[in-house]
Amino acid sequence: MRLDAIAVELRPRTAWEATDLGVAMVRRWFGPVYRAWFVLALPLFLLLHLLCWGNWWLIPWLLWWLKPLLDRPPLYVLGHALFGESPDRRQCRRELPGLLRRQALAALTLRRFDPARSFSLPVTQLEGLSGQVRRQRLRDLGRPGRGAAIWLTVVCAHLEIALDFALIALAWMLIPEFVALEFFDLLDDSGAWGQLWLNVVGFCGMSLVEPFYVAAGFALYLDRRTGLEAWDLELGFRRLAARLARTGRAAAAMLLALGLGGLAVAPVEGFAAETSSPAEERAIINLSVCEQRRAREAQLAGSNSPVKRTLAETLREPELQACEILERWRFRDDDPPKEPPRPRSPNHDLARWFAVVIEYALWFALGVFGAVAAWWLWRWTPRARESRQRRAAVAKIPLLLGRNEFTEPPGAGLGADAWRLWAAGQPREALGVLYRGSLAGLATRHGLPVSASATEDECLRLVAVGLADPGLLGFFRRLTHAWQATAYAHRPPDEVIARTLCEEWPRHFAAAGAPSA
Repeated sequence: MRLDAIAVELRPRTAWEATDLGVAMVRRWFGPVYRAWFVLALPLFLLLHLLCWGNWWLIPWLLWWLKPLLDRPPLYVLGHALFGESPDRRQCRRELPGLLRRQALAALTLRRFDPARSFSLPVTQLEGLSGQVRRQRLRDLGRPGRGAAIWLTVVCAHLEIALDFALIALAWMLIPEFVALEFFDLLDDSGAWGQLWLNVVGFCGMSLVEPFYVAAGFALYLDRRTGLEAWDLELGFRRLAARLARTGRAAAAMLLALGLGGLAVAPVEGFAAETSSPAEERAIINLSVCEQRRAREAQLAGSNSPVKRTLAETLREPELQACEILERWRFRDDDPPKEPPRPRSPNHDLARWFAVVIEYALWFALGVFGAVAAWWLWRWTPRARESRQRRAAVAKIPLLLGRNEFTEPPGAGLGADAWRLWAAGQPREALGVLYRGSLAGLATRHGLPVSASATEDECLRLVAVGLADPGLLGFFRRLTHAWQATAYAHRPPDEVIARTLCEEWPRHFAAAGAPSA
């Protein structure tokens, strides 16, 4: 591994700066990375549709399960391009079987649910480690890179879902207005074409996000290796060696002597006797060393000798500024006493209560959203569909398709069926059965030209004009008013009125004579 040929700047970065570096790497090598992604992902996508013909709903789950294998070609390209050895297409195809075969079973079983798989993939693929050695290597690299890698997985999963909905919304906005298609129709996977459409959208969203996810995890891995193995310091010393080689042997010897003299530390005296641990003593000594070093740099910078000024310029390199970083565990009792709390401002309680209200409002909105989503998903379950179809079949009146006219007379037990619906707590359905049965009786038994598109008032006027039966007219008027109040105003009639209507209905329609000419 040639660090001097690396294509990025090696320096200590935060975790999120490292993920930004991964995004920049994909932008830099966009073509090779996405060619490596599609050379495996696209044929696999098509092959799974052929193998799962008739069960295309399995494709998103299979693609999600095979993601650890799909991530390997982009990482192979990034690992080589980072050191100036970007592989061509032929080399990628030649190395593809080996990439897919290496620890594939473990990647798809035990390690599949690892939330930080983008961070652990370089250890498996680029370092070729396995077993106990791999686990120890991941423990060495884990803190703090693993936590950021887990959050990276969460963010990329939500980003992929958001892109899927964005693609569906874009397609819906491009559909002409004269096409009778709603947005939720694009989410319907009940048919084969709907499943294929959603699979294509999911594949596009995964293809947009996954290479960036792999590159961001790889950048987190590089940042941890830079911090543990001091790659940035190694490159700084190499540049220093190259600069010294240009000055000649004499200048190099003088620089070495001056450097040793500047870094020599006199015995430190007068330290506090109450120093409690060797780690704290080392921290105080290192602080003294850093102060003496800064004074030595200022002295060399003000010298008349060009060699000393060159040495001062060298010592100001960022790679040589860090003296030493000490970390140690300590008990909470060892912490210095805290300052007494400051008096709170009058607006503190108001701000706290405002934050509590906002928090509960957000939780309430989340609960409402979850309830609506659960209700919507339940509506599309097979059992709910069968229930709706069964209710529709109970209240259905036979129609002649194409003319929308009533063709069959209602049965004699329709009034009893309506009363059973009323007793079951379904007043709207009960009155609807009575009203539709009355329309069917008017059309088939009394010969009135009742159209399926006529309103309640039009049907009432038709009965008043076409029939000379005051009892039937009064019954139909009361039934119409009860139906309108229940269907549109949600005010069902009293139980006595409903029972009277159910008992009177057979007298006007079930026992009526033959249709008039």
